[in-house]
Amino acid sequence: MSRASGHPFSTPDALPARDGAAVRWRWLWPLALACLGLPFVDVLGASPGRAHHAVTSLAHLQWGLILAVAMLAPTPVYLRTLFPLCYLGWVLRAGWESAGSMQAMLGHGTTMLPVYMVMYAGTVLCARLMGWPRAGSHRHFRQRDLPAFVLVALLLYPAGWALAFALSLSASGADTQEVLDRASYLFQSRYYGVVLLTLPIVLLVTGWRSPAATTARIPNVERAIIGLFTLLFLWLLHIPQEHQDLATRILDHRYLVVTLMVWLSLRLSWRCCVPLLALVSTVLLVCIGQSNLAHPAFAAQRTALLGTELAAIQQVCVLVLLIGSNGRLALRRAADAALVDGLTGVPNISALRRDLARRETVPEELGLLSIEHVDTLMASFGLPAQEALTTALHAQLQASLDAYIMGPGRFILVPRARQPVSWNEVLQGLERFEFRYADTRLRMEPHLGVATLAGRGDAALDAALHAAFRAKRMARQRAETSPVFADTLESGDAGRLAFQTHSLALSLLRQNAVELHVQPIRRIGQDQAEMAEVLCRLRGPDGLLMPADYMEELEASRGVVELDRAVIESVLGWMQAHPDNGGYQRLAINLTGRSLVSEHFRNWLLHKLDLFPGAPGRLCFEITERAIEGGIVRAMPLLQSLHQRGCLIALDDFGTGMQSFDRLQQLPIDLVKIDGAFVRNIVSNVRDRELVRAMVTIANAYQAQTVAEYVEDAEILRLLHSLGVDWAQGYHIARPAPLPQMDGSPAP
Repeated sequence: MSRASGHPFSTPDALPARDGAAVRWRWLWPLALACLGLPFVDVLGASPGRAHHAVTSLAHLQWGLILAVAMLAPTPVYLRTLFPLCYLGWVLRAGWESAGSMQAMLGHGTTMLPVYMVMYAGTVLCARLMGWPRAGSHRHFRQRDLPAFVLVALLLYPAGWALAFALSLSASGADTQEVLDRASYLFQSRYYGVVLLTLPIVLLVTGWRSPAATTARIPNVERAIIGLFTLLFLWLLHIPQEHQDLATRILDHRYLVVTLMVWLSLRLSWRCCVPLLALVSTVLLVCIGQSNLAHPAFAAQRTALLGTELAAIQQVCVLVLLIGSNGRLALRRAADAALVDGLTGVPNISALRRDLARRETVPEELGLLSIEHVDTLMASFGLPAQEALTTALHAQLQASLDAYIMGPGRFILVPRARQPVSWNEVLQGLERFEFRYADTRLRMEPHLGVATLAGRGDAALDAALHAAFRAKRMARQRAETSPVFADTLESGDAGRLAFQTHSLALSLLRQNAVELHVQPIRRIGQDQAEMAEVLCRLRGPDGLLMPADYMEELEASRGVVELDRAVIESVLGWMQAHPDNGGYQRLAINLTGRSLVSEHFRNWLLHKLDLFPGAPGRLCFEITERAIEGGIVRAMPLLQSLHQRGCLIALDDFGTGMQSFDRLQQLPIDLVKIDGAFVRNIVSNVRDRELVRAMVTIANAYQAQTVAEYVEDAEILRLLHSLGVDWAQGYHIARPAPLPQMDGSPAP
């Protein structure tokens, strides 16, 4: 028996479906003995056209077995071996009935040999017409197989035997009535052989592991009903009826038996139900045979009528079995599918809830992992790349803990034991892990938040996930390479307040409640400020919202694109009302990363500038290295178009990124704004001073002027002048002030 599926005709998946090497010889020998012995097994009945006292085999069971073998056997060896053995069995039966007469054996064998040869091909053809044999997951007997089984196995197969035998008898000169009677008898015997063996064997082999149609336990009321039903049936059998034997009385109450068979089909698994169905069918067939002996005048009619009813009863029971089991399997598959990600098959949060409920001990902590740039990978290579990455990450994580997917690039990590896990080692393993796809190598950039799991219920899990998500988000914002633990963070009220502020900021943007301020930028050595950086404030019901209040939340969504558009709209409108730019040669506007890579924003901005021909020469656009990280190719068309129209391009926060110098070579940069972190302590910190000197040298090498931020006193300004910095911006130069209103009056 195959270990894979547990039934005699199964073969390993690695073997071809029709490979002769897949023969299971330990099952072939019992089948061979059955084919030799079944011709000697009689189900009593009067043969049509014979005397009522004649005893013959009403069901040729071995031919039902042969058809089942033709449907299920993975190789032709089974049928090629068993079919001749059935022929040999009937030859021996003929000799046994004639007291061992060799002449009778030879005569029967010679007469029937052509019939057997024709029906070998007919048996194979019938199996093919029903779509058998099958391999792998298609071996199950399905609901749609029933019509083909009825037409081919119950009609065509017996009819083929009857026709072949009738032609053989006609060729030997037999009487027409004898030919019709014996052909009719042969049809019925093959028909009953299929009813009793073929379908039960196929169901048992293909559905060995199939569950019962219903899983509900049998209640006491149902047990009582079944008990009363059985007593009623026995009482009906013992009611004295004139001229009726026991077999006839059973047949008269056969519909009570049908009810019992349907109940069995609902309640029992296939491996228990199918043998019982075959047993009940056999009992009914024996009753038909006994009744025929008692009433030979109507034997043919009763056999045909009751045989049709028996097959119909069997099909109804099988249909109930299939519908119930298939429905339960469908529910199980749906339940299993709900526990995994539909794309990758990785367990999801529903599986986590189930697994935590099953655990004897609940882990003390759980982690929430986020992998950066998964969306970039999907945009570059498509959905298969994301699927491959998710599968590879899950395999990597499963080596040390249980991982559950929570979205693209996000996993919930749960230790397998109560012992604390080394979260640092988990992160280090991911950082060393290299993902390869389409000749591209991708290094992981993970962020991990860890929270305490206080219990096994859904409320405890949700609270832990909420805390872990906040910790993971903080790890991402800080670019932490170590886990961030939720117990070191402030309460979740701050997060809810930030979300409310984000919603308020979006609402104010869409109401055009934008208020512009400017901070002058002065060339070092001159008294008049020639440029100014535009700073955006939002006028709310309780006062001004500063960028620090809303920018972080807007950057996490598409809200920054709306912010950039609102600022540019306001600045262009103000410039049209103030042709002198309020005394500034240029106004500097910040552009966020989402706007830089947006094709729609690029088309909109260039169209706006083209409608206002003088605007590009009065504008400077500031970008940060972080804003174009990972999207420099998509940002390049906008920056080049702005530069060609006459706008200046400034690289803000210069020196804070690892690729700041590369950006000078890749982008059309006119101004380099040195980050204030290097300027603030330049007087006392020699290292910062030398770094600024180096930045000035590098910027000059690329024909870019430098702007120092955070200039807060005269000493810093003097030192910057000595280092060759061109421009200065900070509180020592001027504090931010609102732009005048459109009508020229000062802003509130």
